[in-house]
Amino acid sequence: MIRTHVLPSGLVDQPTMGPLPLRGSPHGIGDRAPSLRSGQALRLLDLFCGAGGCSVGYARAGFEVTGVDIRPQPRYPFPERFIQADALEYVTAHGHEFDAIHASPPCQRYSRGSRQSATNDRHPDLISPTRAALMATERPYVIENVANARPFLVAPFVLCGAMFPGLRTYRHRLFECSVFFLVPPHQRHTVRSPRTNAYREGQFMTIYGHVSPVGKALEAMGITWSMTQYETAQAIPPAYTELIGRSLLDAMTEGVA
Repeated sequence: MIRTHVLPSGLVDQPTMGPLPLRGSPHGIGDRAPSLRSGQALRLLDLFCGAGGCSVGYARAGFEVTGVDIRPQPRYPFPERFIQADALEYVTAHGHEFDAIHASPPCQRYSRGSRQSATNDRHPDLISPTRAALMATERPYVIENVANARPFLVAPFVLCGAMFPGLRTYRHRLFECSVFFLVPPHQRHTVRSPRTNAYREGQFMTIYGHVSPVGKALEAMGITWSMTQYETAQAIPPAYTELIGRSLLDAMTEGVA
């Protein structure tokens, strides 16, 4: 398994790369022909999938995605491939059945809000047991979390909405990945980014907590299906995992993952 390349400074290599195109169609799915192994699309397991922002990105890239979450997810965009279960129990029992695995363990332990309210210690560190479970499968994996989770992640790189044309939110997220690939440079923030209720056309949008209006927030993240206020506040722009998924597929089909 190839580890993410780390520079001597300890930073993941994020060399200059041009803007990445986003893809269209319902959920953006089907715009790239699925990569095949023995005539079948490669299968990705999305743990702690929520309402499916990450799942849709991987599907755009060409994976067949199965989502797992402990809570019902009636708005998950692939209901025929949703499994309600404890994520760590499921990956321990079934992770080896998939070609790659993504995990977004709950961020409450690491989030700025929990730290400001001094409630972070009430929440467990789920990144460490998640990593252990993923590594035990011997499959390529990705772990996603918020910016304040950096000390808990191994050589993470950041993705930001400013890297992707069409997105209107900065929405920093960190990714630990077991496969090497290049990501775009982190663009300078030059546009104001107020909370959703103070948003004006032409600005970026800061999305967290009690999001309103939900429709504007979903549009800013490039999400084309409905979500609740809570789901919107937790969502990841699909463009992030489309980029990761495309690179992951290229590595896997070249036989280097």
